[in-house]
Amino acid sequence: MFPRRILCAICFSCTLTLLTGCWDRVEINQRGFVVGVAIDKPEGESKSTYKGTYQMVVPGGLKLSSANSSSTNNNPHAGQAYFNISTTEHSMPSIAARISSRTSRSPYFEHLRMIIISGDAAKHEASLPDILDYYLRNSEMRRSVQILIADGKASDILGIFPNNESTPVDYISSIAKNNQKTNYMLSESRIGDVHEFLIKHESFVIQTIKKEDGGVTLNGSAIIDGKTKQLLGFLNGEETQGLNFITKRIKGGIVESKVDGQIVGLKVERSNRKIYVQQTSPEHVNFTIKIIVEGTLDKSITNIDPSEGKIVDALEKSLEDTISSTTHKVIKKLQQTYKKDALGLGAYLFQNHNKMWKPLAANWEACANLFSQAGIDVQVEVIVRRVGNIFESTKE
Repeated sequence: MFPRRILCAICFSCTLTLLTGCWDRVEINQRGFVVGVAIDKPEGESKSTYKGTYQMVVPGGLKLSSANSSSTNNNPHAGQAYFNISTTEHSMPSIAARISSRTSRSPYFEHLRMIIISGDAAKHEASLPDILDYYLRNSEMRRSVQILIADGKASDILGIFPNNESTPVDYISSIAKNNQKTNYMLSESRIGDVHEFLIKHESFVIQTIKKEDGGVTLNGSAIIDGKTKQLLGFLNGEETQGLNFITKRIKGGIVESKVDGQIVGLKVERSNRKIYVQQTSPEHVNFTIKIIVEGTLDKSITNIDPSEGKIVDALEKSLEDTISSTTHKVIKKLQQTYKKDALGLGAYLFQNHNKMWKPLAANWEACANLFSQAGIDVQVEVIVRRVGNIFESTKE
C-alpha cells in the first residue's frame, strides 16, 4: 500500500511540472512586433556607438480598408500600419532595452524580416559580426531574416513611402524578389548565409539598397572582407551582373548589346557555368570559366530580319562579347582594387580540389594574395532560342 502512495505522489508531481508550460506567456496584444531594423553610425560618436531604428507594426492599421482610406488624408498618421522608433546605444541588446522603456509594447523579433546596416556602420573592423551577434543568438529570430547594406543612412530607408504596400519593409521585400526580372541585383542575402560566410572567413557580397527618387533601388552589391569582417566597398549594377553570371546566380533579366548600331535585348531564360582549373606552379592557378546563356530576343530590330541565320550568329556574337566584357570588369575590380575573392573560387577549390587548395589557403587573400595573381579566363556562349514573331516595329 505504501509503494502505491509513493507512486501516486511521483505521478502527481510530474503532472504539476507539465502544468507550468505557460509560465512565460505574453498575450499577443501586449507584444511589439518588429518587422524591420536599421543600424546607423551616429556622426561624431565613438566606433562602439550605434543608432538603432525599429519598424514596428500597428495591428489595427493593417486592417485599414480602401473604403475608409480617404479619411486618412487629413491625418496622415491615422490608421498607419507601422511606426519607427530610434535610439542610440553601445550595443544591440542595449538598443532593444532602451526602446522597451520608450514604447508600451516591448520589441518582439519573431516576425523580423530584414536588418538594414548602413555603409558607415559596416566599414569598421569586425563591425558586422558585432551587429549581427545579438540577432543570431536571439531565440525569437529566424535564419531567413534578410540582410541589406545601405548606401547611405539605413534609417532613411525605413522612412520611405511604401508604394502599394502596408509598410516599407513589405515594399522592400517585394522588390528584393524581382531578381527574376533583373540581373543587376543579387538574390536575397539571409542572416543564416551571412553567418556561414563569417564563420568560414570567406569574402562575400551582400545585397545593397539605396534611397532614390522617393523610393529605393537594390541594384549593386556590397563587398565584405572575410578576414576583417568589414565593408570594403560596392559593386555597381553592371559589375553585379557580371558577378551573377560567374557565381550562377542568374535567375532571369535582360542583357543588352548592339548590332549594326541598334540595341538588342536578350531575355535570359537559362544560364549555366562550369569551372576548370589548372595549376601551373605551386603558387599559381589558372581558372577557365565557361558560361552558357540561353534566351529569347526581347526587342524587335528595324530593318533587320532576326530569323536569318547570319543575323542570329551576329546577335549571339555581340551578346557574348557584352557578357564577356562585363564579367572581366568585375574580375579586374575584385583582383586589382579589392583583392578579395567574392567570386567563390577559393571555395570551389576547397570543395572540388582540396589537395590543390591546402597549400594555397593561407595566402589566398592574405600575404602573397594568390587570388589576385590567379589567371581567370571567361568563355561565353549565347544561344538565341527564339526571335519572336515581329520583325519590324515601324512601317513606312
